Amino acid sequence: MTLKAPRFFAILLLAFFVSNCSARAATPTAPGPAAAITQTSPPTQASQIVSPASATVTVTVTAPAPFTPIPAPTDAPVTPDATLPAGVRLPPERWREWPVVPVLSARAVEILKAAQSNPALDMQTFSKVGDCQFTTETFLAGYVSGLYTVPAGLEATAQYFHDSMASNSITAANGLGISSVLNPLFGAGAGHKECNSAEAPLDCELRLRRPALVLVAMGTNWKPNGEVSFEKYLRQVVDKILATGALPILASKADNIETDWKLDQAIAHVAYDYDLPLVNVWRATRPLNNHGLEAPLNEYLTGDGWMARNLAWLKTLDVVRAQLQP
Repeated sequence: MTLKAPRFFAILLLAFFVSNCSARAATPTAPGPAAAITQTSPPTQASQIVSPASATVTVTVTAPAPFTPIPAPTDAPVTPDATLPAGVRLPPERWREWPVVPVLSARAVEILKAAQSNPALDMQTFSKVGDCQFTTETFLAGYVSGLYTVPAGLEATAQYFHDSMASNSITAANGLGISSVLNPLFGAGAGHKECNSAEAPLDCELRLRRPALVLVAMGTNWKPNGEVSFEKYLRQVVDKILATGALPILASKADNIETDWKLDQAIAHVAYDYDLPLVNVWRATRPLNNHGLEAPLNEYLTGDGWMARNLAWLKTLDVVRAQLQP
């Protein structure tokens, strides 16, 4: 298939940033400056989401289920746009069958409605929790900078979240892992002077940006055989986000650096237990050549992989915006 020139150069640019994306355990560094944008449009236990607004949402969380062996995926054709019937909720062990673009559950809608009445949150702002694959250079910003065209029907969403799509987050930077965003050493200690000395990057990000949504995509920088600690830290991240009244949106990953898919399964367990949206990036990239991964390491996404991942996220944001602006 012949690529049109703008798309071809966009993919080349994405590939450049990927090639400069360091591997796990990198020294924490501050992200680049955010683009200057002008806003143009307005276990089992129960825990409470306490927000400055009067609205309160009750969260019921179950303990992590033990991991069970899961078969390796086959090369059978995968339909990225497949959806589940209304009300059907597959267990986390069947995460590969979850749709690419999630349908908001009643609980997710409840969180969004409470957020709309919470003056401490900005409904047009989202934050990002991820590594170098989640910075503006590789994630969504191209839709608002003109690097590539916004797909038809998604223009209103790109406009609504314009500023966030063009901005970096303290919690999305080169070398970060899921535990790093909970560690103050990666805040002020990494050069983020806007953070307090003992403030974790996640707390700093949530305080400064007041996001109504927090997009969480972690795992590629995590050590193999570390799925138990990964899930523990991911739950802590989700708890902190929910405590502000914001909606966390999780994502699977395309790679299998852990060799047994247990990180993706851990992410699915957390999304299932908290009844949160999950963007199935694994499924979105499955039909691509080498499943959208750069050979031979098969850790980072190719240019086409980026485009499939970004489109899945943009469509998910569109689902959220439609809920906020019916």
